[in-house]
Amino acid sequence: MKTNDVLLLLLGTVMILSMHAGFAFLEAGTVNKKDEVNAFNKIIFDWSVVTVVYFIIGYPVAYGIKIIC
Repeated sequence: MKTNDVLLLLLGTVMILSMHAGFAFLEAGTVNKKDEVNAFNKIIFDWSVVTVVYFIIGYPVAYGIKIIC
């Protein structure tokens, strides 16, 4: 990969992670105090699943990498 490609990939990653944090604060502000923990757990779980699925399916599709099992 070229240096510019890595830079853009890292910048995109930082923006996506910032969006997750922003959405967590948005949801925390719109739910009751007792439901904040459930909202944060849902966001962390969603982020974890999406991250794993992206690296298993999305990254190889986006960059043409063949996974040999």
